[in-house]
Amino acid sequence: MKIFKFMRGHVGVFALVMVLLVMQAVAELSLPQYMSDIVDVGVGQGGIPSGVLTSVRAETLSGLELFMDDASRDLVEASYSAPDVSGVRSYVGNPDLLREGSDLAQAMERAEAAWLAVAAEDASGDVAITRMRDAIVSGDLTRAEARAIGEAAIERSGGATDKLVTQHAAEFVRREYVALGIDSDAIARGYLVRTSASMLGFCALALAAAVANGLVSSRLGAQVGRETRRSVFSKVARFSPAEVNRFSQASLITRCTNDVQQVQFVIVMLMRIVMLAPVIGAVSIAKVLAGHTGLEWTIVAAVLAMLGIMTLLFTLVMPKFQLMQTLVDRVNRMSREMLEGIMPIRAFSREDFALARFDGASTELMQTQLFTGRAMATMRPLIQLVLNLLTIGIVWFGAGRVDAGVMQVGDIMAFIAYAMQIVASFMTLAMVAILMPRATVAADRIFEVLDCPLSIVSPEDPVTPSEDGSRGLLSFDHVSFRYPDAEEDAVHDVSFEVGPGSMLGIVGSTGSGKSSLAQLIPRLYDVSGGSVTLDGVDVREMSLADLRSRIGYVPQQARLFSGTVESNVAFGAPGMGEEQVKRALDLAQASEFVDEMDAGAASHISQGGANVSGGQRQRLAIARAVAIEPEVLVLDDSFSALDYATDAKLRRAIASELRDTAVVVVAQRVATVMRADRILVLEGGRVVGDGTHEQLLGTCEEYREIAMSQLSAAELGLGAQVVAFERPVRAERGGDA
Repeated sequence: MKIFKFMRGHVGVFALVMVLLVMQAVAELSLPQYMSDIVDVGVGQGGIPSGVLTSVRAETLSGLELFMDDASRDLVEASYSAPDVSGVRSYVGNPDLLREGSDLAQAMERAEAAWLAVAAEDASGDVAITRMRDAIVSGDLTRAEARAIGEAAIERSGGATDKLVTQHAAEFVRREYVALGIDSDAIARGYLVRTSASMLGFCALALAAAVANGLVSSRLGAQVGRETRRSVFSKVARFSPAEVNRFSQASLITRCTNDVQQVQFVIVMLMRIVMLAPVIGAVSIAKVLAGHTGLEWTIVAAVLAMLGIMTLLFTLVMPKFQLMQTLVDRVNRMSREMLEGIMPIRAFSREDFALARFDGASTELMQTQLFTGRAMATMRPLIQLVLNLLTIGIVWFGAGRVDAGVMQVGDIMAFIAYAMQIVASFMTLAMVAILMPRATVAADRIFEVLDCPLSIVSPEDPVTPSEDGSRGLLSFDHVSFRYPDAEEDAVHDVSFEVGPGSMLGIVGSTGSGKSSLAQLIPRLYDVSGGSVTLDGVDVREMSLADLRSRIGYVPQQARLFSGTVESNVAFGAPGMGEEQVKRALDLAQASEFVDEMDAGAASHISQGGANVSGGQRQRLAIARAVAIEPEVLVLDDSFSALDYATDAKLRRAIASELRDTAVVVVAQRVATVMRADRILVLEGGRVVGDGTHEQLLGTCEEYREIAMSQLSAAELGLGAQVVAFERPVRAERGGDA
């Protein structure tokens, strides 16, 4: 069972829980017997558990020996002292023989019942025993005949069963104690006090074990939940976009939260209740069978009825439980879509449509939950009906057995208690059988994430670029890439090289493969063919941490984290100094609006950067990328929300400050890349143009169409006056000014 896989590493705690469960079971299963003893012995027999007398008159003991065989008489004589001056003999035998059911107890109880039966049939009462003794002494009666007379008298009195014999013996002992001047009421009170104290002790033990088990189980469940969430989140953090897309973000959130909660809840239930139920049920069955009451069939009938109810409910409810997790995923996915798309929903007045769509998914989940809830709600009254009918059956058929002397009232009460324990155990297991499918589905979903193979992993023996070699030299050698399950390449046979201080621009129509190409650089995906190298080393041979520490990557969607401006800029290098943060903000043209904030770089950034504009988010994302001083800076359409003036300032700053950094800019606007050292034009994942802006205008029709759709012919001819990519720094490096 996969649920138990979550408890690996907690064997010690599991063993402690088992010890506590055994303690609780032993304590709880002792209570019905004590209750029976209080009723039968404490009340019914006056606190006298057996027919063994602790003190007895010598003449009484000799009378009892009339109804015993030789072995029993020898045992009695060996167990009692010689008569004292008052003719009283005291018990000096083995203390174990005092208990009910011992050989001595059975012999004396039979003799005492025979004494009372013979005395009851004779008008002279106890004098009849004296006459029998005298007849044996005179030889008119043998001891065997005396025993036969006693047994016949017991049969005629209707007290031949062991239970009635014990009751009659207790009455005989009480009379003897009264004759000796012993307070019989004190004996009854003492027995009740001792038994009640023992019962309370076991109650306290059961309570302590249950509380301790609850504490340990809850802590274990919470720890397992924490470790599982950490494991799932750690695994998801190493997912490439391919794995994330395979599961979907909404499903991964559900698996990390709701599914883990399901597993955690079931683990606590297993530790606290489920594992206790089989122990209590098995021991209760053993005790019931050992009693030979003849009422065992009532429990069998109740269990069969309950199993029939459970089977019917399982057939109806199981498919719904298995469907429920999928519906939860669906509701989460729609909630996420609505919250992220709230602006276009409002812009197009589609609130009613979005609400109706969400309401449909929510209603289906609600109806499924209502169905399972109602089905489960009917189970409790039905099982309660079975329990009540079981109690009635035990009392009804048990009353006849009590009347026949086969059972006592306390035995009936104990039998009812054990029967309730047995049925409750089956009910608990049935409840778990309902909960387990949903928890099993949740566990399967969690292990799908944990066992999911990673498509992007660090090599076992990573290669580190030589410190003496080039720094920031990025090369694509006949690179092709195809998304998982795709039929065609997203990028096909692309080759280029960009070095430190150079800028490569990538343009193309929507869906041409620009972003796919950019994602291959930090190895978010692996190439399908060819190779990507950094500083002469294939990126697949470098450790992911080393590779990505050398690359500053700004994706299309500039995402910020809740915190401060400073924490977002220093995200790639925690502990970054204020000067480094300030330099990154200046380079990204973000200092102006950051300084206007109330707390400057310490100003709060809400989740997702919702309290700043799109352009400000992009500039902060660029600041985060340049703050780590990367060898390669990849800007994937990161200028789209910037105005032309800020765009130009940012490009000038990049050219001026990042002299030792290779820059790759993916852009939709020609103005952003027109002054790049080299421009690649992509169409359908293939390079259809390669050169400078001026070269491409004359040789690449696709580039010319894109450029003419954005800028006028005059602007293209006089581009330096319109959207100048100022290059004084390049002139210093030997390039054209």
